[in-house]
Amino acid sequence: MTVENLKNLIRFHYNDLLEREPDEPGLNYYLKLFEQNKINESKLIELIKKSSEYLDKNPLIYSKITFSEKEDYSKNLDIIGMYRIKNESRWIEKSLKSISDICKEIVIFDDGSTDDTIKICENFSQVVEIHSQKNLSFDEARDKNILLKMALSRNPDFVLSLDGDEIIMPNSKQRLFYELNVLYPNVNLFEFKELFVWDKPNQYRCDGIFNNTWSKKLFRLKDQPKNLKIYDSAFPGNLHCGSLPSNLIGQNQTVKSKIRILHYGYYDEEIRRKKYDFYTKLDPNNVDFDGYKHIHSGYSKFAGPNGVEFREISETKS
Repeated sequence: MTVENLKNLIRFHYNDLLEREPDEPGLNYYLKLFEQNKINESKLIELIKKSSEYLDKNPLIYSKITFSEKEDYSKNLDIIGMYRIKNESRWIEKSLKSISDICKEIVIFDDGSTDDTIKICENFSQVVEIHSQKNLSFDEARDKNILLKMALSRNPDFVLSLDGDEIIMPNSKQRLFYELNVLYPNVNLFEFKELFVWDKPNQYRCDGIFNNTWSKKLFRLKDQPKNLKIYDSAFPGNLHCGSLPSNLIGQNQTVKSKIRILHYGYYDEEIRRKKYDFYTKLDPNNVDFDGYKHIHSGYSKFAGPNGVEFREISETKS
């Protein structure tokens, strides 16, 4: 492995575990250990996890219950899934399957699909309501507030918000319910790390913002206000307004879950180009997102210093 590859490996695990770029002394320290054959990747992860910085961010939680794949942690806990989608027939079946053993019910807002999206959704018994609309102007906040009301009307314990091209990684159910019921029973908001699958089923992009994107996806309804709402954004069509209520209690006390999401929204060049064209037409000359160049290019302030980089999904630690 080249020196640059080793540096990228160290950067990756710093971002993954410490949520920051390594400083120069830390980068050189671990690089020297690699060059002296004193550590491998597993040992690097172990050393970072033993650091005071990591332990401060991830305090040991003592519980009488030890995680077990055989234990059912989902007792007396209802989660409802919600989707705002349009023409997601390529991914929606896999997405729905990925949460079918997690969500008791699922509600869907369809913004005028012309493919088989609705038909696929109707085949899932957990899908209890589909709201369809056509020929309305683009307004994310308007649509998501309708969807939010649909979800809240079912009186769940939790609401999980996903896009139609997002898939929860396999074997996540028990780990998720363990977090909700045992580790963090008083936390209101959970974030999941997104892996942006790129060009190959076993490959995701890991440079720049793609290396450390966490999304707020799941919230607890207990003790929340009755008037939960998604506020308008500063962008055209209320783009980037978020998927969860803006007035949630506990916004600043989120937990970064161990659950990962596979995001297929940039999977191939055709998808990336369509998404880039859509964003730049709706929101031209955008400065905050650097003109959305990161969607299809390594030449953006949101890309990594070496352009587009990849990692295998099989290498990802949960």
